[in-house]
Amino acid sequence: MKIKLLSIFIVLFFNSCSKELVQYQLQVEFNPTNGGTVTPAPGIYDKGKALQILAVPTSEYLFKEWKGDLTGVANPANLIINSNKTVTAYFEKRQYPLNLTIEGQGTVKEELVSLSTNALYQSGSTVKLTASPAKGWQFAKWKGDQTSTDTTLTLKIEIPKNITAEFAEWPTVPAVNQELFPNINWNDHVAGKNTPYDFNKDGIPDIVSYESTIYTNTLPAILKILDYSGKTIYTFDLKKYKPNVRDSLSNLLIDYAELNGDGYLDLGLSYMSEWWKGTPGAPGSSADYIGNNVYLLLSKGNFQFDVVEVLDEPNKPVSFNINLFDWDADGLVDILYSDLFKGIYLKNLGANKFERRTLTAPFKQSISNKVDFDKDGTVDYINFYLNQIDENGNYTSNDNSQTLSVLGKNGVKHFPVVGKTLTKYIYIKNGIEAAERIALVDGDSDGDLDLVVGSLKVSNSNIWTYTQDYFENKGTQFEYRKDYIEVDETLVGEFQVWTRDIDNDGDTDLFYPTYRKSQLNAPRGGYFWWENTGKGFKINKKFTLKY
Repeated sequence: MKIKLLSIFIVLFFNSCSKELVQYQLQVEFNPTNGGTVTPAPGIYDKGKALQILAVPTSEYLFKEWKGDLTGVANPANLIINSNKTVTAYFEKRQYPLNLTIEGQGTVKEELVSLSTNALYQSGSTVKLTASPAKGWQFAKWKGDQTSTDTTLTLKIEIPKNITAEFAEWPTVPAVNQELFPNINWNDHVAGKNTPYDFNKDGIPDIVSYESTIYTNTLPAILKILDYSGKTIYTFDLKKYKPNVRDSLSNLLIDYAELNGDGYLDLGLSYMSEWWKGTPGAPGSSADYIGNNVYLLLSKGNFQFDVVEVLDEPNKPVSFNINLFDWDADGLVDILYSDLFKGIYLKNLGANKFERRTLTAPFKQSISNKVDFDKDGTVDYINFYLNQIDENGNYTSNDNSQTLSVLGKNGVKHFPVVGKTLTKYIYIKNGIEAAERIALVDGDSDGDLDLVVGSLKVSNSNIWTYTQDYFENKGTQFEYRKDYIEVDETLVGEFQVWTRDIDNDGDTDLFYPTYRKSQLNAPRGGYFWWENTGKGFKINKKFTLKY
């Protein structure tokens, strides 16, 4: 009996041991394989074992869900080992926003998705952005979390990105359409000026010039002031003011300055009289151009002027000229009505009274301009002397120097202009290059004014082209800088450049003051301006014409 009981005990013992040894396999999978890990590790676990399964994503992934014998999104999740188990942990790439802002007018194309200002990209994605400006605009730069001035920008999305595409309007150029003024002589618009000017201070630049009458042999020209929109805002007909005025040339010389201290610009007008021998304009008749009339139009504001006759000399062979400037440096603007070598001028005595005197010429007059050269607050008279060639091909002087003279309140200074020999012709003909105008500009941003000389070139086929030469102010002389101003003779041009910070970047650019609207797309009709690059002036064809 004892043996039987022992046998039963042994059987029961072995049966209980076999139950405790039941085990199952836990298999763990990852999708994607580099998305993360799972704890506990895969292996053999006893039946009934309660496990807490934890998915641990790598840095650029997020846990998404469980699949297989464990489902859901709980993490950690509970799992009972009651059979063989297969658990798959699904991970997904982190997603980051690309916040895109557009300043100005243009669009941005995203390479991976349609245009969106709040797109989400998986971490590690590469996105290509392409900026396209609207008409009249140009792409300026990318800014924000990544910067560039290229129109395309490649981003790797590993963190949230904030990117701004900045577009800028094409610079506005204040040139005027000549076709609005078919009867206007343009000498005043280009000669001796550097910038637009606004007589009536209404924000619209004005043109001061003249219009010849149909009776060009007998009637003086009519002064006209118009604004850039084409509106006539003032006329002065000398014949109506003084019906018995002598015959006059059909053109008119004009200058202006502040004469009476009221803050408005006043005008000086010079008329050359004609004295006909015989019937005016008839065959066999001739005219002697003897005598000069000078009138001042003293502004009272709002284009109201007092007319003052300051010179009427019918029998004296004076020159046809006028320059308003404080020639004797006494603070009052005088009137030079002859060539400077004669020196005949009307000294301003104040109270609109003038007295004829003779000025000792400080230099030989050639090509002039007026600008505050030394930046002392007063306008200086700038004269560029170079020898002239007459109609017979002969020099008019033995002086072949090239000199820029500056007359200011402290006297006159002379600066040699070196490095390139220029020529001035009295009469334009085929096959010449003639210096015609000067402008002053701080083109290298060093604080002083440099010299720009505009020249006319006439080919043997009588085609006119224009060049602009740059001479750097070196303190004691002006030195030629070859190709400092880009030249393209296939484009339209003029005698003289004007100066302004066209693109508002803090330096001074160059532009021509006129254009012809109908010729903008024609050969040699395309307009342009010069951008100051810091290393020279380069042609820029991106612009908006204001007028």
